[in-house]
Amino acid sequence: MKAFITSVLVFAFPYVAIAQIASLQITVLEGEGATHPPGAHVSRPITVQVTDDTGQPVAGAAVSFQLPPEGPSGLFSNGLRTDLAITDAAGRATIQSIQLNRTSGQFPIRITAVKQLTRDLGEGLHAVVQARGGIVALQYTHDNRPAPIAPVDPVPLSAPSPQAAPDGSSAERSADITPTPATMEPRSSKKWIVLAAIAAACAGAAAAVVVSRATKSNSSGLNSSVSVGTPTITIGNPNP
Repeated sequence: MKAFITSVLVFAFPYVAIAQIASLQITVLEGEGATHPPGAHVSRPITVQVTDDTGQPVAGAAVSFQLPPEGPSGLFSNGLRTDLAITDAAGRATIQSIQLNRTSGQFPIRITAVKQLTRDLGEGLHAVVQARGGIVALQYTHDNRPAPIAPVDPVPLSAPSPQAAPDGSSAERSADITPTPATMEPRSSKKWIVLAAIAAACAGAAAAVVVSRATKSNSSGLNSSVSVGTPTITIGNPNP
């Protein structure tokens, strides 16, 4: 009886749909842990491979990629935060691009694969199995530019200490400064004082010579009188 019923089922229903769920394995081949500049347009950011529970690649699986709604995130090429790709004969699926926002940090990409698989149950019976799997891949946005350095206020140079002038006054000396007539006036006055002193000394010496000669004349018995006048000394430019 059992064999008869099985033969009837195989003849009437060559494919028997059985509500059964199998698992798919998703492996990230490229893009796991990648770091991108904020606001970058990333081409081919992530590639995955989908296999069944026996390790065989699953072709034609629908793979969904989903970005977070806030924080570090972005948009796929379709302008949405969710995109869909179909695995090829090798079970691989790739997202074409992501336009990242300018928020730095870590962001997850949630990946889900779905595929209806047909299983051979033997004796001509087959089952359509809904297989699915999921994984999360992490990526990062980080600004690699160096932090700006705060400007430092320049330290004022200390003014050179004034050097004492020969006459005791305080004056700053510079090779680039030409003395003004005002600074030369004390030196001119000193020059005329020295000249006056020399002239006075010469006059005194002349008077001493005259006195000496007069003394000798008196001692010789000569009645000659010598009158020595007071010498006159003119300082400065004499009037013409």
